[in-house]
Amino acid sequence: MLRYLRIIVVVLFVLLLVGAGGLYYYNYTHEDISRPAFSMDTDHVEVSVSDERSAFCRGLMAYDNLDGDITDRILVQSISQFNEDKSFTVRYIVFDNASNYATCERTASYTDYTPPRFSLSQPMVFRVGDTVSFLDRVKAEDCIDGDITDKMILAESNVSTSVPGTYRVRITVTNKMGDTRELPLTIQIQNPTPATPSVNLSENLIYIQAGERPALRSYVDSVNDPLVEEVVSVRKVKINDDALDVNTPGVYEVNYYYTGDSGETATAILTVVVE
Repeated sequence: MLRYLRIIVVVLFVLLLVGAGGLYYYNYTHEDISRPAFSMDTDHVEVSVSDERSAFCRGLMAYDNLDGDITDRILVQSISQFNEDKSFTVRYIVFDNASNYATCERTASYTDYTPPRFSLSQPMVFRVGDTVSFLDRVKAEDCIDGDITDKMILAESNVSTSVPGTYRVRITVTNKMGDTRELPLTIQIQNPTPATPSVNLSENLIYIQAGERPALRSYVDSVNDPLVEEVVSVRKVKINDDALDVNTPGVYEVNYYYTGDSGETATAILTVVVE
């Protein structure tokens, strides 16, 4: 009897081993270990800065040997900063049902990209002893990132608020694509008297395209002369635009002058960025 029991136990053990081996072999041979594959009808894609992230996937397809077409699962994994020609690299990733994944890369470019731009809400004029603050007057906007004022850096400054005069500063800003723009500005530190006149501009910073000739006098908003009762004509303001080269991209300054009855001369500066 014991002999038969031993035989039965041995047989059951062998059957268990065979079953476990068969199950392992089945799982091994049926496990999805193949990566998906990408295909594309172009190795470069053009998109608008206002497009959704999915626009980068145009012309890109993905297929898996078990799951079939998985194009709708393609994700943009990363976007590089600009190359020298303003193209950039987009990296894609896709997963199948078994969590196998594949990646690929191709270049892309924006059809309507514009570099970051600065704006000036007030003239850069301060009184002796004032705290010179830039963030409440200078802003930066980007077509991709939006407001990037918090990314501005005061790269250079020689301002002394204790001594009247003109000083230079240089502000830079960089967007997430690595495009850096700089804005040199003249800072005026003044010690005005009750008789000091002033020239007020409607804009303190403008952008123009190369070859465009701006109507510089149209930016004179008003003239204030404390010693003159009547309204002072803006035609009395003199304009010096000798430094402005509208045909060459760069940052230039146009100076406006008015000498009041007190003999004091008011100045205003229009910063012109030629793109």
